[in-house]
Amino acid sequence: MPGLTVLLAAIALMVALLIGGLWIAFAVGLGGIVALYPILGQKTLTLFGLTSWDTGTSFVLVAIPLFVFMGELISSGGLVQLLYSGVAKAISGLPGGLVQTNLIACTIFAACSGSSLASAATMGRVAYPEQVVKRGYDPSLVLGSVAAGGTLGILIPPSIFFIVYGAIADQSVGKLFLAGLFPGLMMSSFFMLYVAIRCVAQRGLVPAAAGANPGVGWWARLAGLLEVWPFVVLIVAVLGGLYGGIATPTEAAGVGASVSLLIALAYRTLTWRGFWDACLGTVRTTSMIFLILISAKVMAVALAYYGVPSLMKDFARSFGSPIILLVIISFVYLVLGTVFEDFSLMIILLPFVLPAIQAAGYDPIWFGVYMCMLLEAGLLSPPVGLNLFVIQGVTGAPLGQVVRGSVPFLFLLLTGAVIIVTFPQIALWLPSVWVG
Repeated sequence: MPGLTVLLAAIALMVALLIGGLWIAFAVGLGGIVALYPILGQKTLTLFGLTSWDTGTSFVLVAIPLFVFMGELISSGGLVQLLYSGVAKAISGLPGGLVQTNLIACTIFAACSGSSLASAATMGRVAYPEQVVKRGYDPSLVLGSVAAGGTLGILIPPSIFFIVYGAIADQSVGKLFLAGLFPGLMMSSFFMLYVAIRCVAQRGLVPAAAGANPGVGWWARLAGLLEVWPFVVLIVAVLGGLYGGIATPTEAAGVGASVSLLIALAYRTLTWRGFWDACLGTVRTTSMIFLILISAKVMAVALAYYGVPSLMKDFARSFGSPIILLVIISFVYLVLGTVFEDFSLMIILLPFVLPAIQAAGYDPIWFGVYMCMLLEAGLLSPPVGLNLFVIQGVTGAPLGQVVRGSVPFLFLLLTGAVIIVTFPQIALWLPSVWVG
């Protein structure tokens, strides 16, 4: 095994560059090249080129730009307002009023976009002016609900997060999608139940008419459901084709992008400017993800050359109980999740963590869901959780209000993670019965 001094120096360089503010893809990539060059010499650059080619031409990873484009079309094509309006009518009368709309709309939008930050930013632009500025809802509750609802974007299928995780961990994307379904719905239900209980206990959080809303009858609720149906069709088209055995994840992503474009055109909400913005957003997001992924694969090769996977397996076996290892890993994810974007942190840590997790006997499919929930919690963790800054940026609200509103949802997410550890079949049952 080559000396670890070079590897430690490469990792120290990567960390220093990250702290200095260099883009994550370049920091990780340079770290990998520095670690490999003493072993491979000029072949290191050849390895980087081959890795870039393999990643860019991977059939599974083609699903990423297609799913990103689907979410961008919904956002730039003006369909979010249709979703928000329809859900608000359909659930009128629930305790919490339009705050419940934030959570349900975020859940549906998450199933279409697969991005936490995109879900939070998009719904924040719609919800805050309508609820806080116009109707007088409690700002902290509204901000917290949008920030928390946005975290569901990487858990509820179809999730870009699970596509990347599946590519790195060599796991079935279809099974990962299924594994995230029940935990995602569970967390959405927890959030809604919390809002309902709190709004019943503290009547001043929402306008007096928000809970009862007697002016909205069943016909109006039915009309709201009809406004939401295009999104239901979109989700069924994507997941139905995948789990019906008709389409691969990549083909399902192509169906989703095509259907979302047809819906936007049918409702005449998509302008040329919106289409152009959707294309540019897709290129930016996809380029970011692929650059990070290529750099992470190079670093993973370097770690393999230096025998790190074997060292991590020995490290895992040194603990008397797998739970102790899981607690340590959870703490690392929660702390670093406050300062790193979810994709980046997952890709940076996974080559170190995955061998230890597998050596401890944990299912990689289950760990993908559990890690996802930890990263969601990191997005809400004060003082620097990224979702907090996204919500503050798109609404202009004081950061303190965003933090106060998000902390209860953070504890709910941590409670959900504990439940997943205690009852792993919540995540594993559906993948175990699916034949695909």
